[in-house]
Amino acid sequence: MSKMHFVGQFSKTLGYLAFGLNNVLRFAGNVTRKVADSVSSTERYDVEILVEGATTVTHLNQSASQLSNLLIGMDRFGVTEVIIKKHTDNTSDK
Repeated sequence: MSKMHFVGQFSKTLGYLAFGLNNVLRFAGNVTRKVADSVSSTERYDVEILVEGATTVTHLNQSASQLSNLLIGMDRFGVTEVIIKKHTDNTSDK
């Protein structure tokens, strides 16, 4: 029975290591994406998400990667229309 106990503990340890490594890599990817978004001078977008003609959510000042994530996930929620416009900075008019 001690061999089975050892194999069980070893498998459990490998599972925890894989879980931890996955979370570390996910965190590093998120940090890298956020730093790249803040450093890069890419264009920004305003996005309106519509379901059956009614605006449900408006996202302002989105980067290209954030826009991509929105478009990938929109089919899960029954989105019928998306309006994408270039973000205009109104504070520069003052």
